[in-house]
Amino acid sequence: MSKEEARAKLNRIDPAQLGWRGGSWEDDSLEQKEPVPTHLNTNPSSPFLVISTDKLSAQYSGEGRHGHDVGAVQADCPAPVNCFVYYFEMSVKDKGQRGCVSIGFTDSHFKTSRQPGWEPNSYGYHGDDGLIYHGQGKGERHNFPTFSTGDTVGAGINYASQEIFFTCNGKFLGRVPKDVKGPLYPTIGLHSQNEKVEVNFGHHGPRSFRYNIEQHMIREEGEKLQATIENVSLHLSISHR
Repeated sequence: MSKEEARAKLNRIDPAQLGWRGGSWEDDSLEQKEPVPTHLNTNPSSPFLVISTDKLSAQYSGEGRHGHDVGAVQADCPAPVNCFVYYFEMSVKDKGQRGCVSIGFTDSHFKTSRQPGWEPNSYGYHGDDGLIYHGQGKGERHNFPTFSTGDTVGAGINYASQEIFFTCNGKFLGRVPKDVKGPLYPTIGLHSQNEKVEVNFGHHGPRSFRYNIEQHMIREEGEKLQATIENVSLHLSISHR
């Protein structure tokens, strides 16, 4: 690809060409389509959660007294892996007593009595402290904000860069490396009385999200193409010396 061709491609990026399907941008040329998450999984269901009839809302029903009475729930299937980006959101309807609400990704062995990020092979962004948890009970500070009633947070997987990313109220917050192999399930966690959340798996299109995932894709693809342009420029400058 020449420098001019790379620039032309950069200017022609159209998210619609990638194919949106239930929270993911995927290659439309793929014949085998993976299942995409559509609702919260109630089988098995955490004893500390009440799930709505449409399986898109959850309310904490436990006491929130210790580290093993968390009410966590995964999506009905893992995020698809044969796609460019997967993303979902959670809106906090009520932060309850302490606002111990979280969003993230977990593997198939995750214990639903624990917060996302506390268990091995899991990631979680927690509302009460704004920390990112990954496989342990000690969080990492990334200068992410805390979140509470009225806030909408999102979690995504960029398979091209092998990173997990998070958003809050329509703003991109940052990335952490994805070092877990195998499928990951969209997961939410609640851990204090009266907490209530609603999830959005993107089945009303990408524009149903608070975060502009279309612009995210343009930016991600643009960064890759810009790197291509720079590599082409470097190659041309070396070859003409």
